[in-house]
Formats: sequence, C-alpha cells, structure tokens
Amino acid sequence: MIKPATVAIVIGTPSGLRHLASSSERNAAWPAEEVLRSLGADVLLASLWVQCADPEAAKRLTSYLQSVRAEVLAEAELGVGLG
Repeated sequence: MIKPATVAIVIGTPSGLRHLASSSERNAAWPAEEVLRSLGADVLLASLWVQCADPEAAKRLTSYLQSVRAEVLAEAELGVGLG
C-alpha cells in the first residue's frame, strides 16, 4: 500500500517551480537536495517552502535544505562541485 504524502517541498528556481512530495522526511530531503545541487550558482536565486504536519520536521528539513543551499553556493563561488 502506498503511503500518502505528508511532506511537501516547493523549490522556486529560475526556470520554474519544483514540487516534491513524500510520505517521510528522509524521502523528501534527498530529491530536494538533488534539485538544489543541480542549480549550481543559480541556487542563490532559489527559494524553498516546506510544509509538513509535524512543525519540528518542517524546521529540520528547512534548516537542512538551507545548509545544502549554502554549501552549493560556496562550492559555486570556489568553482568546484563537491556534491
């Protein structure tokens, strides 16, 4: 049986919105991280929104994805791609 999505993440990119949904915090984080990493230097222009029934999970995901965003931006500024 497929579990219903309980986590929704929207990432605004220069080319449009990416909507991600998952039944778990962990399963939502990975594709969102991949979207952010794929942006390279354009990650500076990205914004993200996390919705979740559990406010603490939403805070954790938001914090994690903001740190990924900062890491990608730092790598882009150095001209390296570590991810």
